[in-house]
Amino acid sequence: MENSKLLSTTKSSTTESEEEDLQPTFISNDADAVEVAVEDEIDVNDDYEMEEEDYNVKGQQQQSNGEAMDMGVDDMSSFKIEAVHDDAIFTVASAMIQQHQQQGNQPQTTILAIASGGGDDKAFLTLVANDGSSTIFKCAYDHTDSVSCASFNVDHQLAIGSFDGTVQLYNTPVAILAAATTTTATTATTAIKEITPIRQLDGPSDIEWISWHPKGGTVLLAGSSDGTVWMWFVPNGKCLQVFVGHEGEVTAGSFTIDGKFAVTCGADGTLRMWAPKTGLSRHVFRNHGSYRFAEAPLLCLDIGGGNDRQLAMTGCEDGTAWVVHLSNKKVISCLNHCSEGDLRSVETVGFAPAVVNVNWCATAGVDGKMKIWDLTNNQCRHICVHGEKAAVTRLRWHRTLSLIYTTASDGVLRLWDARSGNLIKEFSGNLDVINDVDVKCGVTEQGEPDVIVTGGEDRSLRGFTIDLKAILE
Repeated sequence: MENSKLLSTTKSSTTESEEEDLQPTFISNDADAVEVAVEDEIDVNDDYEMEEEDYNVKGQQQQSNGEAMDMGVDDMSSFKIEAVHDDAIFTVASAMIQQHQQQGNQPQTTILAIASGGGDDKAFLTLVANDGSSTIFKCAYDHTDSVSCASFNVDHQLAIGSFDGTVQLYNTPVAILAAATTTTATTATTAIKEITPIRQLDGPSDIEWISWHPKGGTVLLAGSSDGTVWMWFVPNGKCLQVFVGHEGEVTAGSFTIDGKFAVTCGADGTLRMWAPKTGLSRHVFRNHGSYRFAEAPLLCLDIGGGNDRQLAMTGCEDGTAWVVHLSNKKVISCLNHCSEGDLRSVETVGFAPAVVNVNWCATAGVDGKMKIWDLTNNQCRHICVHGEKAAVTRLRWHRTLSLIYTTASDGVLRLWDARSGNLIKEFSGNLDVINDVDVKCGVTEQGEPDVIVTGGEDRSLRGFTIDLKAILE
């Protein structure tokens, strides 16, 4: 791994007076798991709502026979983790953690925790220190299928989901470091240690995605290809609800910003709202009769748009993206991202942060384009072209600036100006398709960089430390 300097980002603390508001109020320690089979829509009164409280050397790539192939790629990454995963990386998640020193007047240090999983049925936790040094932990649970998703909650507890139908929960990175686990394997450059899960959640036939409740990080939501959505109370592993209604794979999902509802979309072309307290269907957005909605599988989801943060947007296999208002149960707009060609699916969507513009959103897909939209008139403001053969895999808005990061099948990380639609800079290093990315934004005005972590088909984890203040001057 190459050395780099990682600057800290701040982590908000929770006061004692706020603690009681962090527990989702639909949780009952005495309640058994409930599986609710629902019709397309059941009208649920507002009384049922949840209350507000909540790898290879640089410039090389693996061929199918495992030998390296020189690609001549300029590696602009700040650090890379190699020879860890044996197959493509499907998921990455990161957390920036402030670690306070126990002795003397030493300043606090920053740890970048990176969780990764992939087609080798393995998951790893990599901890990168301020000076660029790293410690790698292999998640000890032997998965029997690919690791599909990973996520940290607000307290940095790690959840790992797999196509084998299990979610494994691991301790926080700080606690893991303190435990000083035993070395079990060694590569040429670094010792790989093992960590054991502290709890297992199971039930679905597989796990496609996971999402933490925004309040307290004690409730976890997961979607499956069997059409079910599961919700667990993590401290005791109890299943709180099984939401049943999707007719096929549940492709994406999340809790609403206020934590009152769960929102999911699926291969059946529906977007559904669920009441976590009762497990009942709150509303189903689907194409029927005079009610126009998606006519093909839905692939991705974002929530929290608009002034009231009640907008949800989902990308469709047919090249459209749909924006709905959750509280009003109305379809706001259909954004025609791509209407020509056999490959036109919208793979990633995102609302601009409120501090940027509450009316802006973006869509991107296999056509190699990202489109930036203004929802006041449903007009496309800009088309950002990545290249004819560069399908866009992820887009992420900057937390406070009118900037968008995208990743693509050509292995390039790009930074765009959302106001002008101009490409600001490209960051190379990845040798193949980037499957996932996680963005941690620094405070640009204070000189803190953004830290971007990518993972993909070249089996490597790469981190890009991006000094926006210098780039934008």
